[in-house]
Parts: sequence; C-alpha cells; structure tokens
Amino acid sequence: MTVIGALATFYAGVLGRKVEKYSEEGAAGATEPNPGTSKELQSAQRQLKVVQWCIPVFSGAVIVMGAQHGEMQRTSNVLKGLLQS
Repeated sequence: MTVIGALATFYAGVLGRKVEKYSEEGAAGATEPNPGTSKELQSAQRQLKVVQWCIPVFSGAVIVMGAQHGEMQRTSNVLKGLLQS
C-alpha cells in the first residue's frame, strides 16, 4: 500500500508538470478547466483531480493497516494465537 501511495504521489507530480506546461491556455484552477482549454489539459486536470483524492485514501489505509497490525502484536492476541496452534 505504501508503494502504491508513493507511485500515486509521483504520478501526481508528473500530471502537475503537464498542467503547468499547458498553463498559458488558462484554467479556472489546477484541476478545473475552462471551456476553451485543450483536450490534453482537460485530461491532465481530470486525472490530477482523481489522483489528489487517492493519495489521502492510500495514506489512511496505511495508518489503519498499521494500527491493525499493532493490535495483532498485543500480548493477549499473541498468546491466543500460540494456544490455538
């Protein structure tokens, strides 16, 4: 999950550079195209909008998984697992 989050962050950077490349066309925002913007810019902005929402989801998943794995290492859970073997 961490690797996926890192790749999503890298891809967001790539898309950000692409949006910057076409910035002279003008846009309502980093992820909001104007009606007259090119298809390339509109596509990059749409993708960037999605990726920007995915990054916190991946980060949250890593936090939840870390907490879950931490709970599995509690002494009471380890003893239960050993006794059930």
